[in-house]
Amino acid sequence: MTVQITGNLAQAKALIERLRADKDKAVYVGFPAEFDKPVEGTENFNLASLAAVLEFGNAHIPSRPFLRQTLEENQEKYTALFVQWFNQGVPITQIYEQLAITAQGDVQLNIVRGNWTVNAPSTIKRKKSSKPLIDTGKMRQSVRGIVK
Repeated sequence: MTVQITGNLAQAKALIERLRADKDKAVYVGFPAEFDKPVEGTENFNLASLAAVLEFGNAHIPSRPFLRQTLEENQEKYTALFVQWFNQGVPITQIYEQLAITAQGDVQLNIVRGNWTVNAPSTIKRKKSSKPLIDTGKMRQSVRGIVK
């Protein structure tokens, strides 16, 4: 992907300096360890593990790539927001925080609205719902966008 920032050389140098100041920072979206909780009714299976099974699938569950799909489909949006906020003079740390919140919301929305493979009849019977990725809502609510 190519990013084009219009302006003069001074603006480009300012961007480079601002990025260098926070070069060790990055935006992450998912289920960070500090927020991860065991899945109800289990002791050794946490939300991150559940999300991984749902994201990649296994022998019994089809892949429903809610994280990868969201981030791939919105990559240009995030880049455009970064450039827009930078051009508005928003501090890099604040830009990262806003991007983390935006991506978190996008993932949560995709969990609800995504066009996923339907649940198996046995799952529908157990959950009393045909909606993939939504059972109690805890996984969706536990998605976090963070800056580290």
